[in-house]
Amino acid sequence: MNQKQRAIFVLSILMLGNAQAAPPEWPAITRQDVEFAAQTLAGKHIGAVAGHLHVTEPLKNGLPVALAEAAVARDEQDYLRTISRFIYGFGDPHTGINLQLKRSGWTGLVIDRVNGQFRVIWSEKKWPNPLPEQGAAVQSCDGVWLGTYLQTRVMPYQSHAPEYSTSMSEAARSMMFERGLGIAPKRCVFKLADGRTQEFPLPMHALQDSGNISEKHILEVRKTYVAVARDVGVYALGKSMYWVGMPSFGVTDEGKAFEKVYARLEKLKQDKWIIFDLRGNGGGDSNWGTRALTALFGENYSDQLTEMGGHAKFMVASKESIAWAKTYAADPNFAASKPMFDAMIPKLEAALAAGKNTALISGDEKQSPQALLAALPPKPAGPRIAAVIDRNCFSSCMNFLQQIKAIPGNVVLGESTLGYSPYGEIDRFKLPSERGYIYIPAAYYMVAEAAREPFVPGFPYSGNMADDSKLMSWVEEVLRGMK
Repeated sequence: MNQKQRAIFVLSILMLGNAQAAPPEWPAITRQDVEFAAQTLAGKHIGAVAGHLHVTEPLKNGLPVALAEAAVARDEQDYLRTISRFIYGFGDPHTGINLQLKRSGWTGLVIDRVNGQFRVIWSEKKWPNPLPEQGAAVQSCDGVWLGTYLQTRVMPYQSHAPEYSTSMSEAARSMMFERGLGIAPKRCVFKLADGRTQEFPLPMHALQDSGNISEKHILEVRKTYVAVARDVGVYALGKSMYWVGMPSFGVTDEGKAFEKVYARLEKLKQDKWIIFDLRGNGGGDSNWGTRALTALFGENYSDQLTEMGGHAKFMVASKESIAWAKTYAADPNFAASKPMFDAMIPKLEAALAAGKNTALISGDEKQSPQALLAALPPKPAGPRIAAVIDRNCFSSCMNFLQQIKAIPGNVVLGESTLGYSPYGEIDRFKLPSERGYIYIPAAYYMVAEAAREPFVPGFPYSGNMADDSKLMSWVEEVLRGMK
């Protein structure tokens, strides 16, 4: 079946399920936003401009389906589902969408994948309707096995692509909440602790301002299973071992907390282990991580390590890229990287004036990452490095992790990440309907890792990554047991 036939087939199926004619405004609104998103991706996404397979194929195959869905959009939910499915079809959080969706309802449960089985990890005690107890195994929802339900009903609306080890877990965690997409099941069958099987209706209850059906309460519940690194700082972990919290590289205090970390690390060069806690670090300016290595091993060595996170960098040559660079060059929270932004602006301007689609911003595109790694000098005297990662270590966090992995004797612990995205420098574009924004990367980094390849820890942790006490004790035990 070719592309045109597939689009006609999808449209036919959708029209069969819509007996009433769609109101004319929603097909028009949906189509204009889908077409705008496709055109912007094609011209502004560095992967599309450079012809990268994992970008061009979702664009080519996803657009006909999205346009077919747009033609029969009946309401706002159809609009949200169509545009979300199209953008998340790229399977890369760097290519994102913000439709200002907020949680508006909850069934009272949180499901997760635990040791290969779907289980209830949170069950509200005071709830308007009966719920299965925490620990109950989920067998099916709305008549199908939960894995099938998640794959078909939930995963099209999240950026965690199906091939990653934590994707089913992420889908399960989000399925019992309402955010305008209508992904929650109406009823599920559970196997209870006593061996009985029971079906529970799962009506959605609207969020209130207080109590156990409130956004505040949900955020407290999330803290029990969504991992976030400790606050930016240095924490003693037994003798000659220090835990460094790095929850984000997107600073809001002009880097003052990180500056204190560097000053402390300067005094810890003779200690045995420095452990960087990167749980939940979704990125920002990777320079905040690199400077920690500078504090430990000196500027010359850390400068060479930075090439492990990208030995050449290309950007789309466009007025948007130039405006983006000027904005960040003027932002005090990115003052440490101002020279980098200042240097890229004239290169982008020259490429745009010459009619080029891309500009080489830094590095040597002919250089081999393997040769760079082989040429890396011996590690200066100093502590051994460990990194604790999880499913939400992404973007600049991965850049920092690439530098850590290049250091001999490193140790990586925790949970597998999403697949590596070789992109960065994200710009946003307002949708024509003004219902939100799409986010598109303008830069591409040449590195050793393949696009969408996950970082896998050498020491996987099977427990709850959000439980600081147990995780830190386990890390200390692993590291002290190493020669």
